[in-house]
Parts: sequence; structure tokens; C-alpha cells
Amino acid sequence: MEMGVTAVMLPELDFVEQIALCRELGIRYYQYRPRVIPPEQRDKPWGNWGNHRFDLTPERLVKEGAALTRRLRDAGLEPWGTVPVCSTDLPDDAIKLHLEGAAAAEAKAVRCGPPSYPREPFDYEALLDRVVERYAHIIGHLAAPMGIKLILETHCGTMITSPGLAWNVVRHFPPDRIGVIFDIANFGREGEVAPVLAVSVLRDYIDCVHIGGNRRIITDVDPLGCKKMAGQMCRMEEGDLYLPAWVKALHDAGIHPPLIIEDFTPNMAGADRLRQSAAALSKMLAAL
Repeated sequence: MEMGVTAVMLPELDFVEQIALCRELGIRYYQYRPRVIPPEQRDKPWGNWGNHRFDLTPERLVKEGAALTRRLRDAGLEPWGTVPVCSTDLPDDAIKLHLEGAAAAEAKAVRCGPPSYPREPFDYEALLDRVVERYAHIIGHLAAPMGIKLILETHCGTMITSPGLAWNVVRHFPPDRIGVIFDIANFGREGEVAPVLAVSVLRDYIDCVHIGGNRRIITDVDPLGCKKMAGQMCRMEEGDLYLPAWVKALHDAGIHPPLIIEDFTPNMAGADRLRQSAAALSKMLAAL
């Protein structure tokens, strides 16, 4: 398995600087971040989910995607999907724009997530049926004709927080048309099962892995004396999940998805976060 990075975690760097850093650290794969910076964020400090120096809008990726990917490949990198703000809730035209960007950049895949689940009891089977039907439409009418694969991230708060819940959606389609971003840090917040079980459930559908650290912290104690917890991003080595076991489970399953680094350790610049994570992950891979 080889390392990659999502551009989401490098807000302070322009494209040239991102490429140089990836070459320095032995990063092989690059995940594009085509998003519109909110107007209220444009004058703010650089931020992972806010202001980015490399202002890559979806429209710009359509126009410049081929040239951007040539620059990646000239440096020995390869694009691996795009991670726009895209979900099944968007209209077809908006989803098509993201697919066109991925096609222009030869990125091969677009993250298109399912909706969030309601925060009160609901009819899961009915919602699942609607979501699967929507994916069938997007794949059949939009993505497949353009040769683009949809990738769904196992993200907390969505319908596919766990491997089993993701399986409920993707099993209806062939793995060359739909795949999973196997997000380990999010499992630490919601959806965790044993690594070998997680990998075995999704195996052929694991398109790539998002890997980073997350730990649970106590935020409050209620009047009943029960503690309230929240997730905090951290160094890979300091997370609640033992990442070497997750990397080994992937290796032992005989699959080799890109390990896309997502390090959102607070109060650190993106370049420093990538350096610390690349070093830690390299050690885990060397230990296999």
C-alpha cells in the first residue's frame, strides 16, 4: 500500500507547494478538493474546511483538470478521486458538474455521500430504499456514462457510519461502479467494529482509506453523573484506535488501497501535520 493525501488538509499551500511537499515525503496519491470557499471565509485565516490558498472551484477543475493532473504526473504523483461537497441530495446538474471535473482531471472517482440520518427514530428501511434508488439513478444516468465511479465515505452522522451500514448501500451495485472511502478516524467517532470485521465486510468495495487520529474526550458531566464525550482529532499515534491493526487487516486481506492521510491535529499547519503523519504511517507499513 502507498500513501496519499487529501488536499483538504493543506489549506495554507498553493498547488505547486502541495506537489513539492508530496514529493519530499514520498506521497504517491493526491485527492482533489473542488469546493467553493464560502464568502464569509475568504478573509479568514487558512482553514481545512474554510479558506484555502489553492482555490479550486468545481468549475475550475472542469477547465483546468487536465493541466493540473499533468503537473501531478510530471512530479510522479497520481490523482485518486475528488472530494467535493457532493451528496445524493443535490440535483442532477450539480452532481454532473463534479463528475465532469473528475473526468477532466482523470481522477476516476467522485465522492458522493448519502444523506445524514434523522436525529430521532425513523423508518430506516424506507430511507435506505430511497437512497439506493437515488444511487441507481446517479450511477446509471450520470456517472457510468462518463466512466466515473462514485465513492461513499464512512462518515459520522451519515447513513453509512459503520462498515455494515455502508454495505447495505453499496452491495446493490458492482464495485467498479461504486466504492467506499474507508475512513478509520470517523470509525473512532461512530461506527467502530474490529478491524478484521470491518475489512472483511467491505473488502472489494474499499476504494481508498482515509487515515488519521481521533480520540474521545470528556466535555461535560450531566446532573445524573453521566459523562458526555466528543471527538478530537489528534496525531495518528495518540488516537483511540490502534492504527497498526487496521493497516495490518487491510494488508492481510490482500487488498492495496491508497492510504490517504487526513491529519487534522489542532493548532498545526497542514504541512507539519502531513510530515508527522507520513512518518508515522511509513513506520506502520514498514512493520508489516
